[in-house]
Amino acid sequence: AGYNYTNMPLQNYLNRTTINRSNIGIRPVRMDSGFGPRHRMGGSGEEEERGEDMLNVRATITLVACAAVSSTALAGTSFNTTTNDLGMGAYQLVDQFDLLFAGDTLYFDYNLDNVPDSSVPLGQPDYLGTYVDPEHYTLVMGTDHKPWFMGSELGAAASVDWSLSYTHDPGTTFLYSTIMSGSMTDNGDGTWTLDIALGLEWPVSGMPENAFGIPEGTHTAIAMADFNSFTWDGSTLAANIPAPAAWALLLTGMIGTRRRR
Repeated sequence: AGYNYTNMPLQNYLNRTTINRSNIGIRPVRMDSGFGPRHRMGGSGEEEERGEDMLNVRATITLVACAAVSSTALAGTSFNTTTNDLGMGAYQLVDQFDLLFAGDTLYFDYNLDNVPDSSVPLGQPDYLGTYVDPEHYTLVMGTDHKPWFMGSELGAAASVDWSLSYTHDPGTTFLYSTIMSGSMTDNGDGTWTLDIALGLEWPVSGMPENAFGIPEGTHTAIAMADFNSFTWDGSTLAANIPAPAAWALLLTGMIGTRRRR
């Protein structure tokens, strides 16, 4: 079993590719489209057309994502990789990893501060993405840096304690796009907890070319489905995935809360 990415540009956007990303051509950002956070769904005239477009993009993304689900769709995140020390607080990932993404919502960051400005509900199932080119991802530690997107530092973003970024040149700190970043806590036992800001993953190239008025290259995110932090011990980066019992307890609490309302 596996993924069929034929004619599925969304999968490149979602960063769920089974090919080496270093061979993918990156198109420049195009911001000439009229779609933006001020456009509302519904209404009349142009806004009504935009509303219809957003309904269409939601349906299209849902259809494409569901078509990409393989027999591993019910599997979870598998992320436990060793690293190569690049010096100056930077580390190259070594091992292939899988991430389980939540398919319920798509997030947009129009002002490039690494925080979503708006979102579109998708209603998709969760699904798994495999990263086969870990050597292109660099972990950077340090409180004096910011996330990157398509070759530029996000100057409006808050500084982060750590970041995981894609680089075109494996084993370097020439960062292209940051896919995750956040705060770090020293656990006092030789390990650190790296919290993922808002639990989001930011695809390397943002939104792909589309027919729905969303600017190509828009900084876009999707949430992790089954974890929101890593453990770092100075050489190995591992996702902190709650045990099934913990998820069951959380679900029970949620169901109970809903019944009381």
